[in-house]
Formats: sequence, structure tokens, C-alpha cells
Amino acid sequence: MNKIPMVGSLQRKEMCFGGKVHLNTGMRIIILCGALLILLLVGLLYLKFKKAIFILLIPTIVIVLTVFGITSKKDRLMWPIISISLFHVVSSCYALLIFSFYFFFKPFYIIMILNWAFDTLHTDKTPSYYIQCGGIFIILTLFLLFNAWQASVSISYRTLLIRERRNITVHQPTVLIINRPQL
Repeated sequence: MNKIPMVGSLQRKEMCFGGKVHLNTGMRIIILCGALLILLLVGLLYLKFKKAIFILLIPTIVIVLTVFGITSKKDRLMWPIISISLFHVVSSCYALLIFSFYFFFKPFYIIMILNWAFDTLHTDKTPSYYIQCGGIFIILTLFLLFNAWQASVSISYRTLLIRERRNITVHQPTVLIINRPQL
């Protein structure tokens, strides 16, 4: 990468975490978080639901393609992580909307699901109902915010790769011919 000091908006475009980390490091943090989450899910699914492990093929392929895109500096390989991030943003917004509808207008459906999940027999709203619903809201909101941040960093990183590729091809030697006046 160029060792020329950058100033102004160009430098800000190549940073994330509030200007503290370069986009390369930000993408590596995203990949590390994704890989650790997949390993955690594989462990949990192996213990309780072995047949569902194959579902993790899609995020695993996305992580592998992103790692290959980062190492080979190919901007086209950033599209899978951008698309899965935007898909998760839309689906978490939808889940928040649906859960809010059931929380405010049909709370007994949520109570029924919580009774089934936790093997209880509550017939009305209890403090545990509000705690569990609050936890679900917090998890969905954090999932939404993380994926929005991930999409933002991924799009910025793709733009950085495109800009670096264009700078390499644009910086060719220029031949300048000066015409001398004829006497």
C-alpha cells in the first residue's frame, strides 16, 4: 500500500471504529467475529441439533470468499459479505417489526412460545415475560446494528480496493513532449 501520508476526507474514508482502525484491520475483525460465531454455533448445533449443521455452509462460504478477497485484493469477492450483511439488516428489521406486533397486540402468542421453550405454565404476563422479551429486543437490535456496521465497513473496504486498483493502473509514466519554437 502507498506510504504517502493522507489528509482530510480520504484518510477518514479508510478508517473505521471512529477513525481508530484502518479498514484492513476492521475487515479482519469482522472475519474473526464471524469465524468465532460459526465455531460456537457448530459446537451448539453438534450438541443439540446435528442435522442443522449444514445450514452453516452459507456463512462459512461467505467467510472463505471474504478471506480470499482480502488476501488477493479482489473487490468482486466482497459482494457476498455485503449481501449477507444487508440481508441480515432487512431480516432483523422485519423480525423486530413482527416481534413488536406480537408484543403489543398478541402477547399470549409470545407467552405460549415461552411456555413451550422453557417448559412453564404461565397464563399471563409475568416479570420473566418482560425480561425475556427485553432480551429478545436487545439481541435483535444488536444484531441489526452489528450487521449495519459490517455492511458499512465492507462497502467502504470494497471502495478502497477499487481505488487502490485504479491508482495502480493510473500511475503510469507520462511522457511530456515540449515543442521548441522554431526560429
